[in-house]
Amino acid sequence: MIEEDNSTSPTPDKPTSDPLGRTELQVWFELSLGILICLVAFTGNTLVVIAIHYDQRLNTITNMLIENLAFTDIFMASLHMPFWLISLRYGRWVFGHALCQLVGLTQLIFGISSLFTMTGIAFNRYFNIVRRNLYLKYFSTKKTTYFMILFAWVGPTIATTPQLYGWGKIAYHDLFSDCTCVWNLPDVSFIVTLCVMTIFLAAAIITWCYYTIYKTVKASAQRMQGHAVKNNVRSNASTKTSEKTETKVLKTSFVVVCVYMTCWTPLSVMGFIEVFGGESPRGAHLFAYYFVFCSSLTNPFIYGIMNPQFQQTFRKMLRIRVNDAQPVSSRVNDNGTRSSPLDGHPIEDIPSISIQTVPVFRIQNQVETTSSPNATDKTDALVNSLPEDEDSSNAPAKPLILKRGQAWK
Repeated sequence: MIEEDNSTSPTPDKPTSDPLGRTELQVWFELSLGILICLVAFTGNTLVVIAIHYDQRLNTITNMLIENLAFTDIFMASLHMPFWLISLRYGRWVFGHALCQLVGLTQLIFGISSLFTMTGIAFNRYFNIVRRNLYLKYFSTKKTTYFMILFAWVGPTIATTPQLYGWGKIAYHDLFSDCTCVWNLPDVSFIVTLCVMTIFLAAAIITWCYYTIYKTVKASAQRMQGHAVKNNVRSNASTKTSEKTETKVLKTSFVVVCVYMTCWTPLSVMGFIEVFGGESPRGAHLFAYYFVFCSSLTNPFIYGIMNPQFQQTFRKMLRIRVNDAQPVSSRVNDNGTRSSPLDGHPIEDIPSISIQTVPVFRIQNQVETTSSPNATDKTDALVNSLPEDEDSSNAPAKPLILKRGQAWK
Protein backbone atom coordinates (compact mmCIF):
# COMPACT_ATOMS: atom_id res chain seq x y z
CA MET A 1 0.00 0.00 0.00
CA ILE A 2 2.91 2.37 0.73
CA GLU A 3 5.46 3.03 -1.98
CA GLU A 4 8.75 4.34 -0.66
CA ASP A 5 11.25 3.64 -3.42
CA ASN A 6 10.58 6.00 -6.30
CA SER A 7 13.85 5.48 -8.21
CA THR A 8 12.14 3.49 -10.95
CA SER A 9 8.97 5.56 -11.06
CA PRO A 10 7.93 6.94 -14.44
CA THR A 11 8.07 10.64 -15.16
CA PRO A 12 5.25 12.70 -16.64
CA ASP A 13 7.15 12.63 -19.96
CA LYS A 14 7.34 8.82 -19.95
CA PRO A 15 4.10 7.40 -18.59
CA THR A 16 3.55 3.65 -18.43
CA SER A 17 0.39 1.59 -18.10
CA ASP A 18 -1.70 2.47 -15.07
CA PRO A 19 -0.21 0.84 -11.95
CA LEU A 20 -3.64 0.67 -10.31
CA GLY A 21 -5.24 -1.25 -13.16
CA ARG A 22 -7.64 1.54 -14.11
CA THR A 23 -9.09 2.04 -17.54
CA GLU A 24 -8.46 5.27 -19.42
CA LEU A 25 -12.05 6.33 -18.74
CA GLN A 26 -11.62 5.77 -15.00
CA VAL A 27 -8.38 7.74 -14.96
CA TRP A 28 -9.88 10.76 -16.68
CA PHE A 29 -13.07 10.63 -14.62
CA GLU A 30 -11.12 10.66 -11.34
CA LEU A 31 -8.81 13.37 -12.67
CA SER A 32 -11.66 15.55 -13.98
CA LEU A 33 -13.49 15.38 -10.66
CA GLY A 34 -10.31 16.30 -8.80
CA ILE A 35 -9.64 19.25 -11.12
CA LEU A 36 -13.20 20.48 -10.64
CA ILE A 37 -12.84 20.36 -6.85
CA CYS A 38 -9.49 22.17 -7.04
CA LEU A 39 -10.73 24.96 -9.32
CA VAL A 40 -13.96 25.59 -7.42
CA ALA A 41 -12.12 25.61 -4.07
CA PHE A 42 -9.48 28.05 -5.34
CA THR A 43 -11.98 30.35 -7.09
CA GLY A 44 -14.56 30.36 -4.30
CA ASN A 45 -12.10 31.11 -1.53
CA THR A 46 -10.35 33.76 -3.62
CA LEU A 47 -13.70 35.52 -4.10
CA VAL A 48 -14.24 35.44 -0.33
CA VAL A 49 -10.87 37.13 0.32
CA ILE A 50 -11.47 39.76 -2.37
CA ALA A 51 -14.98 40.45 -1.08
CA ILE A 52 -13.74 41.11 2.46
CA HIS A 53 -11.38 43.83 1.18
CA TYR A 54 -13.80 45.07 -1.48
CA ASP A 55 -16.52 46.08 0.98
CA GLN A 56 -15.45 47.91 4.14
CA ARG A 57 -18.54 46.62 5.96
CA LEU A 58 -17.02 43.14 5.83
CA ASN A 59 -13.90 44.18 7.73
CA THR A 60 -15.07 42.64 11.00
CA ILE A 61 -13.43 40.49 13.65
CA THR A 62 -15.27 37.35 12.58
CA ASN A 63 -14.45 37.93 8.92
CA MET A 64 -10.76 38.08 9.80
CA LEU A 65 -11.07 34.43 10.83
CA ILE A 66 -13.14 33.64 7.73
CA GLU A 67 -10.41 35.20 5.60
CA ASN A 68 -7.80 33.02 7.28
CA LEU A 69 -10.01 30.00 6.66
CA ALA A 70 -10.20 30.96 3.02
CA PHE A 71 -6.40 31.25 2.84
CA THR A 72 -5.93 27.74 4.24
CA ASP A 73 -8.18 26.41 1.50
CA ILE A 74 -6.45 28.51 -1.17
CA PHE A 75 -3.09 27.09 -0.11
CA MET A 76 -4.52 23.58 -0.14
CA ALA A 77 -5.90 24.05 -3.65
CA SER A 78 -2.76 25.70 -5.05
CA LEU A 79 0.15 24.10 -3.18
CA HIS A 80 -1.03 20.55 -2.46
CA MET A 81 -3.86 19.48 -4.76
CA PRO A 82 -1.82 19.87 -7.99
CA PHE A 83 0.63 17.18 -6.79
CA TRP A 84 -2.31 14.95 -5.87
CA LEU A 85 -3.84 15.46 -9.33
CA ILE A 86 -0.59 14.49 -11.07
CA SER A 87 -0.32 11.38 -8.91
CA LEU A 88 -3.97 10.64 -9.66
CA ARG A 89 -3.20 10.84 -13.37
CA TYR A 90 -0.16 8.52 -13.40
CA GLY A 91 -1.10 6.29 -10.45
CA ARG A 92 2.14 6.85 -8.52
CA TRP A 93 4.46 9.51 -7.13
CA VAL A 94 6.89 10.94 -9.67
CA PHE A 95 8.67 13.79 -7.82
CA GLY A 96 11.10 12.11 -5.43
CA HIS A 97 11.25 11.33 -1.73
CA ALA A 98 12.14 14.79 -0.37
CA LEU A 99 9.26 16.53 -2.13
CA CYS A 100 6.92 13.77 -0.97
CA GLN A 101 7.82 14.59 2.64
CA LEU A 102 7.18 18.30 2.09
CA VAL A 103 3.90 17.82 0.22
CA GLY A 104 2.62 15.37 2.81
CA LEU A 105 3.48 17.79 5.60
CA THR A 106 1.71 20.73 3.91
CA GLN A 107 -1.42 18.63 3.45
CA LEU A 108 -1.64 18.03 7.19
CA ILE A 109 -0.75 21.62 8.10
CA PHE A 110 -3.34 23.18 5.78
CA GLY A 111 -6.03 20.71 6.78
CA ILE A 112 -5.54 21.05 10.53
CA SER A 113 -5.14 24.83 10.28
CA SER A 114 -8.52 24.94 8.56
CA LEU A 115 -10.04 22.96 11.45
CA PHE A 116 -8.42 25.19 14.06
CA THR A 117 -9.74 28.29 12.27
CA MET A 118 -13.25 26.85 12.24
CA THR A 119 -12.85 26.23 15.96
CA GLY A 120 -11.76 29.86 16.41
CA ILE A 121 -14.87 31.05 14.58
CA ALA A 122 -17.03 28.90 16.85
CA PHE A 123 -15.28 30.38 19.90
CA ASN A 124 -15.77 33.89 18.57
CA ARG A 125 -19.49 33.40 18.06
CA TYR A 126 -19.88 31.65 21.40
CA PHE A 127 -18.39 34.52 23.41
CA ASN A 128 -20.17 37.10 21.26
CA ILE A 129 -23.60 35.64 22.05
CA VAL A 130 -23.30 33.65 25.28
CA ARG A 131 -20.54 35.50 27.16
CA ARG A 132 -20.98 39.01 25.87
CA ASN A 133 -19.06 40.72 28.69
CA LEU A 134 -16.01 38.53 28.17
CA TYR A 135 -16.25 39.05 24.42
CA LEU A 136 -16.18 42.83 24.78
CA LYS A 137 -13.25 42.60 27.20
CA TYR A 138 -11.03 40.04 25.47
CA PHE A 139 -12.32 38.93 22.06
CA SER A 140 -13.52 42.12 20.39
CA THR A 141 -10.04 43.37 19.46
CA LYS A 142 -7.92 42.56 16.45
CA LYS A 143 -5.01 41.71 18.75
CA THR A 144 -6.83 38.68 20.15
CA THR A 145 -7.96 37.67 16.66
CA TYR A 146 -4.39 37.83 15.34
CA PHE A 147 -3.33 35.60 18.21
CA MET A 148 -6.02 33.07 17.27
CA ILE A 149 -4.90 33.13 13.64
CA LEU A 150 -1.26 32.67 14.69
CA PHE A 151 -2.22 29.71 16.86
CA ALA A 152 -4.19 28.23 13.94
CA TRP A 153 -0.91 28.01 11.99
CA VAL A 154 1.68 27.36 14.69
CA GLY A 155 -0.39 24.65 16.39
CA PRO A 156 -0.70 22.40 13.31
CA THR A 157 2.96 22.94 12.45
CA ILE A 158 4.05 21.77 15.89
CA ALA A 159 1.63 18.85 15.80
CA THR A 160 2.72 17.50 12.40
CA THR A 161 6.49 18.11 12.17
CA PRO A 162 7.41 15.22 14.57
CA GLN A 163 6.94 12.95 11.55
CA LEU A 164 10.14 14.42 10.14
CA TYR A 165 12.03 13.51 13.35
CA GLY A 166 10.97 9.88 13.60
CA TRP A 167 7.67 10.01 15.50
CA GLY A 168 5.26 9.05 12.76
CA LYS A 169 6.01 8.76 9.05
CA ILE A 170 5.10 10.38 5.73
CA ALA A 171 5.09 8.29 2.55
CA TYR A 172 3.19 7.85 -0.69
CA HIS A 173 -0.09 5.99 -0.25
CA ASP A 174 -1.20 4.04 -3.33
CA LEU A 175 -4.89 3.95 -2.44
CA PHE A 176 -5.06 7.65 -1.62
CA SER A 177 -2.78 8.52 -4.56
CA ASP A 178 -1.09 11.10 -2.38
CA CYS A 179 1.76 11.60 0.04
CA THR A 180 0.34 11.57 3.55
CA CYS A 181 1.00 10.19 7.00
CA VAL A 182 1.36 6.42 7.31
CA TRP A 183 -1.40 4.89 9.42
CA ASN A 184 -0.42 1.21 9.69
CA LEU A 185 2.77 1.62 11.75
CA PRO A 186 3.76 -0.65 14.66
CA ASP A 187 3.73 2.43 16.91
CA VAL A 188 0.35 4.10 16.46
CA SER A 189 0.81 6.64 19.25
CA PHE A 190 1.38 9.52 16.82
CA ILE A 191 -1.72 8.75 14.74
CA VAL A 192 -3.93 8.40 17.81
CA THR A 193 -2.57 11.62 19.34
CA LEU A 194 -2.95 13.54 16.09
CA CYS A 195 -6.56 12.46 15.54
CA VAL A 196 -7.67 13.01 19.14
CA MET A 197 -5.99 16.41 19.55
CA THR A 198 -7.11 17.79 16.18
CA ILE A 199 -10.10 16.16 14.49
CA PHE A 200 -12.05 14.77 17.44
CA LEU A 201 -11.29 17.61 19.86
CA ALA A 202 -12.11 20.26 17.27
CA ALA A 203 -15.38 18.51 16.40
CA ALA A 204 -16.36 18.36 20.06
CA ILE A 205 -15.58 22.05 20.64
CA ILE A 206 -17.44 23.20 17.53
CA THR A 207 -20.48 21.09 18.39
CA TRP A 208 -20.56 22.33 21.98
CA CYS A 209 -20.17 26.00 20.99
CA TYR A 210 -22.95 26.03 18.41
CA TYR A 211 -25.28 23.94 20.56
CA THR A 212 -24.81 26.35 23.46
CA ILE A 213 -25.44 29.29 21.14
CA TYR A 214 -28.67 27.73 19.94
CA LYS A 215 -29.89 27.09 23.49
CA THR A 216 -29.07 30.65 24.51
CA VAL A 217 -30.86 32.22 21.56
CA LYS A 218 -33.88 29.96 22.05
CA ALA A 219 -34.14 30.81 25.75
CA SER A 220 -33.82 34.52 24.97
CA ALA A 221 -36.59 34.32 22.37
CA GLN A 222 -38.86 32.52 24.85
CA ARG A 223 -38.26 35.21 27.48
CA MET A 224 -39.10 37.95 24.98
CA GLN A 225 -42.27 36.18 23.95
CA GLY A 226 -43.32 35.63 27.55
CA HIS A 227 -42.63 39.28 28.35
CA ALA A 228 -44.84 40.37 25.44
CA VAL A 229 -47.69 38.09 26.55
CA LYS A 230 -47.41 39.25 30.16
CA ASN A 231 -47.83 42.88 29.16
CA ASN A 232 -50.61 42.20 26.66
CA VAL A 233 -48.46 43.31 23.76
CA ARG A 234 -49.36 41.90 20.40
CA SER A 235 -46.22 41.66 18.35
CA ASN A 236 -46.49 39.19 15.53
CA ALA A 237 -43.50 40.78 13.85
CA SER A 238 -41.25 40.28 16.88
CA THR A 239 -42.43 36.70 17.26
CA LYS A 240 -41.67 35.96 13.63
CA THR A 241 -38.28 37.62 13.97
CA SER A 242 -37.45 35.49 17.01
CA GLU A 243 -38.49 32.32 15.21
CA LYS A 244 -36.45 33.32 12.18
CA THR A 245 -33.40 33.96 14.37
CA GLU A 246 -33.76 30.57 16.03
CA THR A 247 -34.05 28.86 12.67
CA LYS A 248 -31.03 30.69 11.30
CA VAL A 249 -28.84 29.83 14.28
CA LEU A 250 -29.96 26.21 14.21
CA LYS A 251 -29.37 25.95 10.47
CA THR A 252 -25.89 27.46 10.69
CA SER A 253 -24.94 25.21 13.60
CA PHE A 254 -26.31 22.14 11.90
CA VAL A 255 -24.61 22.87 8.57
CA VAL A 256 -21.21 23.69 10.07
CA VAL A 257 -21.06 20.62 12.29
CA CYS A 258 -22.51 18.21 9.74
CA VAL A 259 -20.28 19.38 6.87
CA TYR A 260 -17.23 19.16 9.12
CA MET A 261 -18.09 15.64 10.23
CA THR A 262 -19.05 14.57 6.72
CA CYS A 263 -15.79 15.76 5.21
CA TRP A 264 -13.34 14.41 7.79
CA THR A 265 -14.95 11.36 9.34
CA PRO A 266 -14.56 9.05 6.29
CA LEU A 267 -10.80 9.67 6.19
CA SER A 268 -10.51 9.01 9.92
CA VAL A 269 -12.47 5.78 9.52
CA MET A 270 -10.22 4.61 6.69
CA GLY A 271 -7.15 5.44 8.73
CA PHE A 272 -8.27 3.59 11.85
CA ILE A 273 -9.22 0.57 9.76
CA GLU A 274 -5.56 0.44 8.69
CA VAL A 275 -4.36 1.08 12.23
CA PHE A 276 -6.13 -2.06 13.44
CA GLY A 277 -4.87 -4.16 10.52
CA GLY A 278 -7.95 -4.02 8.30
CA GLU A 279 -8.17 -3.32 4.59
CA SER A 280 -10.58 -1.31 2.44
CA PRO A 281 -11.04 -1.09 -1.33
CA ARG A 282 -9.46 1.75 -3.26
CA GLY A 283 -12.88 3.22 -4.03
CA ALA A 284 -13.50 3.80 -0.33
CA HIS A 285 -10.12 5.52 0.09
CA LEU A 286 -10.72 7.69 -2.96
CA PHE A 287 -14.21 8.61 -1.72
CA ALA A 288 -12.80 9.65 1.65
CA TYR A 289 -10.08 11.75 0.03
CA TYR A 290 -12.51 13.54 -2.27
CA PHE A 291 -14.57 14.46 0.77
CA VAL A 292 -11.54 15.83 2.60
CA PHE A 293 -10.79 18.19 -0.29
CA CYS A 294 -14.48 19.06 -0.56
CA SER A 295 -14.16 20.70 2.84
CA SER A 296 -12.11 23.38 1.08
CA LEU A 297 -14.86 23.70 -1.51
CA THR A 298 -17.82 23.99 0.86
CA ASN A 299 -16.42 26.55 3.30
CA PRO A 300 -17.05 29.55 0.99
CA PHE A 301 -20.68 28.49 0.69
CA ILE A 302 -21.15 28.09 4.44
CA TYR A 303 -19.39 31.26 5.61
CA GLY A 304 -19.77 33.35 2.47
CA ILE A 305 -22.84 32.73 0.36
CA MET A 306 -25.12 32.12 3.36
CA ASN A 307 -24.18 35.60 4.63
CA PRO A 308 -26.40 38.36 3.09
CA GLN A 309 -23.56 40.90 3.19
CA PHE A 310 -21.33 38.56 1.21
CA GLN A 311 -24.18 37.99 -1.26
CA GLN A 312 -24.52 41.72 -1.90
CA THR A 313 -20.77 42.12 -2.28
CA PHE A 314 -20.55 39.18 -4.69
CA ARG A 315 -23.29 40.78 -6.81
CA LYS A 316 -21.38 44.06 -6.91
CA MET A 317 -18.11 42.33 -7.76
CA LEU A 318 -19.67 40.20 -10.49
CA ARG A 319 -21.89 43.08 -11.69
CA ILE A 320 -25.08 41.06 -11.21
CA ARG A 321 -28.17 43.25 -11.58
CA VAL A 322 -31.21 42.24 -9.55
CA ASN A 323 -33.47 45.29 -10.06
CA ASP A 324 -35.22 43.87 -13.11
CA ALA A 325 -36.19 40.74 -11.21
CA GLN A 326 -37.78 42.67 -8.31
CA PRO A 327 -41.23 44.29 -8.07
CA VAL A 328 -41.40 48.05 -8.55
CA SER A 329 -42.07 48.69 -4.87
CA SER A 330 -38.85 46.93 -3.82
CA ARG A 331 -36.40 48.21 -6.44
CA VAL A 332 -33.21 49.80 -5.23
CA ASN A 333 -31.62 52.79 -6.92
CA ASP A 334 -27.95 53.00 -7.83
CA ASN A 335 -27.22 55.02 -4.68
CA GLY A 336 -28.70 52.33 -2.46
CA THR A 337 -32.03 54.09 -1.73
CA ARG A 338 -35.37 52.34 -2.07
CA SER A 339 -37.86 53.98 -4.43
CA SER A 340 -41.57 54.49 -3.87
CA PRO A 341 -43.98 53.70 -6.74
CA LEU A 342 -46.37 56.44 -5.61
CA ASP A 343 -44.40 59.56 -6.32
CA GLY A 344 -41.18 58.34 -7.91
CA HIS A 345 -39.06 59.86 -5.16
CA PRO A 346 -36.81 57.95 -2.77
CA ILE A 347 -38.46 57.11 0.49
CA GLU A 348 -35.49 58.63 2.30
CA ASP A 349 -36.56 62.09 0.97
CA ILE A 350 -39.89 61.93 2.80
CA PRO A 351 -39.57 63.67 6.20
CA SER A 352 -40.08 61.33 9.10
CA ILE A 353 -41.70 62.11 12.45
CA SER A 354 -40.22 60.49 15.51
CA ILE A 355 -42.66 59.63 18.28
CA GLN A 356 -42.24 58.48 21.83
CA THR A 357 -44.68 56.33 23.77
CA VAL A 358 -44.99 56.68 27.53
CA PRO A 359 -47.19 54.60 29.89
CA VAL A 360 -50.41 56.36 30.89
CA PHE A 361 -50.12 55.61 34.60
CA ARG A 362 -46.58 57.04 34.67
CA ILE A 363 -47.74 60.17 32.82
CA GLN A 364 -50.55 60.83 35.27
CA ASN A 365 -48.34 60.37 38.35
CA GLN A 366 -45.67 62.66 37.00
CA VAL A 367 -48.13 65.36 35.97
CA GLU A 368 -49.77 65.34 39.41
CA THR A 369 -46.47 65.49 41.30
CA THR A 370 -44.87 68.10 39.09
CA SER A 371 -44.93 71.64 40.41
CA SER A 372 -43.47 73.85 37.76
CA PRO A 373 -44.54 77.49 38.16
CA ASN A 374 -43.26 78.35 34.70
CA ALA A 375 -45.21 75.62 33.00
CA THR A 376 -48.23 76.90 31.11
CA ASP A 377 -50.10 73.58 31.20
CA LYS A 378 -49.79 69.99 32.27
CA THR A 379 -48.24 69.03 28.99
CA ASP A 380 -45.29 71.36 29.44
CA ALA A 381 -44.85 70.08 32.98
CA LEU A 382 -44.92 66.56 31.72
CA VAL A 383 -42.31 67.16 29.02
CA ASN A 384 -39.97 68.86 31.50
CA SER A 385 -40.33 66.12 34.10
CA LEU A 386 -39.86 63.01 32.00
CA PRO A 387 -36.48 61.31 32.59
CA GLU A 388 -34.33 60.64 29.55
CA ASP A 389 -33.70 57.00 30.34
CA GLU A 390 -37.34 56.13 31.06
CA ASP A 391 -37.92 52.47 30.27
CA SER A 392 -41.16 52.00 28.32
CA SER A 393 -40.88 48.25 28.02
CA ASN A 394 -43.79 47.76 30.44
CA ALA A 395 -46.13 50.12 28.59
CA PRO A 396 -49.84 49.17 28.56
CA ALA A 397 -51.90 48.89 25.43
CA LYS A 398 -53.08 52.56 25.55
CA PRO A 399 -50.06 54.90 25.47
CA LEU A 400 -49.79 58.65 25.41
CA ILE A 401 -47.86 59.88 22.39
CA LEU A 402 -45.61 62.91 22.49
CA LYS A 403 -45.35 64.50 19.07
CA ARG A 404 -43.30 67.63 18.44
CA GLY A 405 -43.72 68.81 22.05
CA GLN A 406 -47.50 68.26 22.15
CA ALA A 407 -49.47 65.59 24.01
CA TRP A 408 -51.74 63.33 21.99
CA LYS A 409 -53.93 60.51 23.25
